[in-house]
Amino acid sequence: MTNLPKAVLAGIVFVAVYRLVDIRALLHMWRVSRIDFYAAIIALTSVLLLGILQGVLLAALASIFLLLGRASQPNIAFLGRLPGSGRYSDSARHEGVEPLAGVIAFRPEASLLYINAETILDAVLRALRKSSDVRMVACDLSASPYIDLAGARMLLDLHEELASRHVAFCIVGAHAQLRDLLRAEGLGEKTDSSEWLRTLDSVLGEDKASERSDLRLQQRPGL
Repeated sequence: MTNLPKAVLAGIVFVAVYRLVDIRALLHMWRVSRIDFYAAIIALTSVLLLGILQGVLLAALASIFLLLGRASQPNIAFLGRLPGSGRYSDSARHEGVEPLAGVIAFRPEASLLYINAETILDAVLRALRKSSDVRMVACDLSASPYIDLAGARMLLDLHEELASRHVAFCIVGAHAQLRDLLRAEGLGEKTDSSEWLRTLDSVLGEDKASERSDLRLQQRPGL
C-alpha cells in the first residue's frame, strides 16, 4: 500500500466512503426534515475531517444546538373553529376556519421553556395589538407536554398584561404535571383552575352563553 500513488489511495478511500453514505436517505431528510439533514451532514463532514471520536462528539454537540434552535421557535397556532363542529384548528394552516369573535385562542405546539417563553409571549401580544374588541385570551396547553418555571412565569406576565387591558385570560387542556407547576407558581389564584382540565370548546361555549345572557339583560326595559 505504501508504494501506491496517492491518487489511487484517494480513489480507494472515496469508494469506501461513498458506499457508507446513503444518498437516498440524505435526499429524503432534505425533503422531510431539514434539521435531520443538517445533523447528518455535520456528522459526515466532521468524521471525515476530524476522525471518528472527535467527529462524533462535534456532531452530538451540533445536534444539541440545532434542537435548541428549533425549540426556541415553536409553532404557535392561533385557533379558529372548524365549521359545524366543536373542534379548533390553526387558522394559518387551514382555510375556512371560523374566526372567534372577541377571543384570541392560541396553542403553543411545544413545551413552554426558558428558550421559547419570550417568543410565545411576543407572538400573543402582537396578535392582541392587531385585534380589536378582544374580551378573552385562551391558552390551550394540550400540545405542551412540559412547562418550566420560565414558561409558568411567562403565563403570569401575560395574565398581568391582559388584566391591565381588562381582558380575561383562561388556560385549558393542561396536563397533570403542568397543573401542579401552574398552581405552585400562583396561577391558580389568578385564573380559574377548574378550567385547566376542560376543552377550549366547553369554555368558549360558556363564555358565549354568558355574553348572550348579558345582552338580553341589557335589552330588557327598565334595566
